[in-house]
Amino acid sequence: MLRPALALLLLAMAAPAAAAPDPAGAVRALLATPFRVGGDAIGAAGLVTASALGLCADGLSLVDANRFTKPVLFGVTSTPVRWLALGVSQGSTGFLEGLRAEDVERLPEASETYLENAPGMGRIDTALTGLGALRIGLEDAVTGPALFALRAVGARGAAAAVDDFSRAERIRVLGPLVREPPLDSR
Repeated sequence: MLRPALALLLLAMAAPAAAAPDPAGAVRALLATPFRVGGDAIGAAGLVTASALGLCADGLSLVDANRFTKPVLFGVTSTPVRWLALGVSQGSTGFLEGLRAEDVERLPEASETYLENAPGMGRIDTALTGLGALRIGLEDAVTGPALFALRAVGARGAAAAVDDFSRAERIRVLGPLVREPPLDSR
């Protein structure tokens, strides 16, 4: 466990320091890491769960909300499960955004994704976004301490590269933030 930290420290020391250490940036990176990782984990679990609940609701809707039974049954069992899936999705992505302190454009997922889609539509996308959020959580668990170490020793160029990598991965998986410039404009 000590070897990766030592290797990171040696890498940071080998990189030319563009400026003096940035203690405030280092502390921000260190303090933000558990919140980001926690938000990613909650978001990932919630999106995968919402996808599974959505699939269950889709299966139930084949029985109680098809064109023959809907006039009689009104989707009595599938509709509450769809609402539950929507609530889990929106709640977990709210935690993801809140703990990351970011406002992602495409989150929370639209209610139409759960309440009005045809059976099976959008469920795989939701599950893949959840798995991507899990991957971002693992990356945040590594890049947060790396940013701390790089900023603490003053390796601003390397810290900016790690920060840009983290931003690019978040945009690729979750999408851009509200009013965020595209990747190629920086």
